Amino acid sequence: MTYFEDTGSILDAPIDYVWEYLMSEEHGSAHARNARHFEVRETTGSTSVVAAERLLHGEWTPFVSRSTDFPPFAVCNEEIEGDFAGTKFVILYRPHGHQTRVDVYGDIRSDRFELERAKQLFLELLTMAYDDDVAKMRELRRR
Repeated sequence: MTYFEDTGSILDAPIDYVWEYLMSEEHGSAHARNARHFEVRETTGSTSVVAAERLLHGEWTPFVSRSTDFPPFAVCNEEIEGDFAGTKFVILYRPHGHQTRVDVYGDIRSDRFELERAKQLFLELLTMAYDDDVAKMRELRRR
């Protein structure tokens, strides 16, 4: 087990706008440079199982994840297949004035990488996803 916390990120939008974005088609397309071939395998209530490929240091690798949304405050994720199978993390969203604070807590697992390397790579993936979301929300707010 490799516990991590990534706290204090700020999205420059109120929490209602953030969740509207997260539930929209725009959210998935925001990650096109780092993920492809999305297939929703199952949806039950607010839980979805998605298969896709992600770009990990120049190599496209397959993964399957389970995600459960608890709007407007949290998303719980579990990687169930791929390089980080067994990894679990929660993303918490909190109102912060006219902005939204984002904190991520989790446990990284990997059969492919040493745990410290897995942690570094997984945090890079989370950072890229955050950066993609920030860019897409800025673009949408300008429209």
